[in-house]
Amino acid sequence: MVPVSIFKDERPSLEDRPVIGISGDVMESSTGPRHAIRDTYVQAIINAGGIPLIIPSTNDLATTYALYRMVDGMLFTGGVDIDPAIYGEAVDGTEVLDISAERDATELKLAAWALADDLPILGICRGQQLLNVAAGGTLYQDIPTQLPQSEVDHRGSTHTDDRGLLTHKVTLEPGCGLAGIFGATEIMVNSLHHQGVKQPGTGLKVVGVAPDGMAEALEGQQHRWLYSVQWHPEELFLKQTAANNLFKAFVEAAASQVYSRRNQPVAV
Repeated sequence: MVPVSIFKDERPSLEDRPVIGISGDVMESSTGPRHAIRDTYVQAIINAGGIPLIIPSTNDLATTYALYRMVDGMLFTGGVDIDPAIYGEAVDGTEVLDISAERDATELKLAAWALADDLPILGICRGQQLLNVAAGGTLYQDIPTQLPQSEVDHRGSTHTDDRGLLTHKVTLEPGCGLAGIFGATEIMVNSLHHQGVKQPGTGLKVVGVAPDGMAEALEGQQHRWLYSVQWHPEELFLKQTAANNLFKAFVEAAASQVYSRRNQPVAV
């Protein structure tokens, strides 16, 4: 037996690092449902100075709320499609097949709380679509079907099996918050989606578009720090300054919540 005395109780100082809630996916496997997120989300938050806390998709509202009370910012991640019934539509797209009722319900609650509490929020891909739907907006259910005239391959990175491949340009509105964060009004992005924002939700403004006019970035007009992007900066932060800046700005915004949030009541 190894003497216990050789193990040192070393506990690193956390200082005032903010906790970032990351919405998790739930998927079927041969051995049953699994909760998971891509490691790139975790590493992007750690690299930016935050502490990632994965919030699983469950039907247990009390558990979800208890985890939410621990966070200083919310990251809504990419993943499966959102049920069109949530924004009042029937299925009208050849690829709108992969939905998760548990994830929809969990993330809509998290979004409602975070929006009400003016928590720093970042949405990525499905996360942008989720925030838009939570704010009363609608989606293109399948871009190739509903916008066949588009010359942009919005699944260009998917088709090459390279999630980090930069496939098209996004043009940002001069003077918008994201342009300031990126330090540019044009940026090359990767693209792995077949759905997109159609009608922006209340309080959300389209500040970035693809060459075909598809909404690629949203900004919250009534919130202190709310941004979303249709591409996947978590796959780019190690090689693209703009992507790294986005996560740094998000975590910095969440850091200002560390004291105030933990000493104030949160909306139910």
